[in-house]
Amino acid sequence: MPKIFPATSLFLALSLMCAGSAGAVSQEQATVDAIQKKYEATRTLKAKFVQKAFIKLMDQAQTTEGEVFIKKPGKMKWLYNAPDPQVLISDGNTLWLYVPEENQVNKMPMENVYSNNTPALFLAGKGKLTESFEVARVASDSETYQVELIPKDKKMNVKMMALFADKKSYQILGSSVYDKLGNKTEIKFTQIEINPDLADGIFQFQKPQGVELLDFTDSPKTNK
Repeated sequence: MPKIFPATSLFLALSLMCAGSAGAVSQEQATVDAIQKKYEATRTLKAKFVQKAFIKLMDQAQTTEGEVFIKKPGKMKWLYNAPDPQVLISDGNTLWLYVPEENQVNKMPMENVYSNNTPALFLAGKGKLTESFEVARVASDSETYQVELIPKDKKMNVKMMALFADKKSYQILGSSVYDKLGNKTEIKFTQIEINPDLADGIFQFQKPQGVELLDFTDSPKTNK
């Protein structure tokens, strides 16, 4: 099965937005504003996650679990466990994607992810989504809000995103992303810790000896 690139699947899965219309603030917009305000107050975050990805072309689904660490602005670490172990680390400027099974690591500028992934900016604390998405609907049950978001830019590969948040605290709990090819990626967070003390060293990557390096930070090249 093709690998699901964590930077795209995860960061697209976590999105938030305000309607941005003039006039009185609607209840829906007030709810979304509260969710964004909650996340803006988050300096660091640690959580367990489960990611479920459905690839329509292959009619296959893949479930992975792992742990995530975030430190604003721009520092992130995603540890994907079996069946497809991967490590994704950003120090705020450079993104590293290490795939042990392939004995290979990709190194790329963080702006490459940001330029094509506005939700990644939000999650990393480097931007807001209020200018890029419209709120299609805000629904709720007894415990959670569900915010359905539609990209304003029709060139984006994302068709729709659904963001889930705790109804009492407005804490983000996960989301689902639907792309234009019919694929779906769902993320759910558990054991969430808000503002834990995270050392900067967590977000530094040291290439293991003998691992192939594909460096895209300047011009495409391969180093051993």
